[in-house]
Amino acid sequence: DLDEVKALHAHHASMPERIDYLEKLLGDSADTHAQEMLALKDAHAKVAAAHGKQEEALESLRSKQAHYATLVERLDYLEQSLGGSIETHSSEVRALKDAHARQHDAF
Repeated sequence: DLDEVKALHAHHASMPERIDYLEKLLGDSADTHAQEMLALKDAHAKVAAAHGKQEEALESLRSKQAHYATLVERLDYLEQSLGGSIETHSSEVRALKDAHARQHDAF
């Protein structure tokens, strides 16, 4: 039995070896996690910077858009301009027809 115990003991790691293994495993894990956290923080900073640039661009677009007339305002202006122009032309045509009729009656 003693030979069996010695054989089993030879296959098992000693306590210091086991502790070294666990410390190395945990240390590697901590290093990996620290690197991943740094990469995540870097990615987050890049996303935040991109978001800030997009927000600035959006605000610039909004301020520029405020200076332009809306489609409804532009259509209203055109309708008013054309409406006034049509009324003016209609009255001029009517006046010409009346003058033409007067001249026709005079002959």
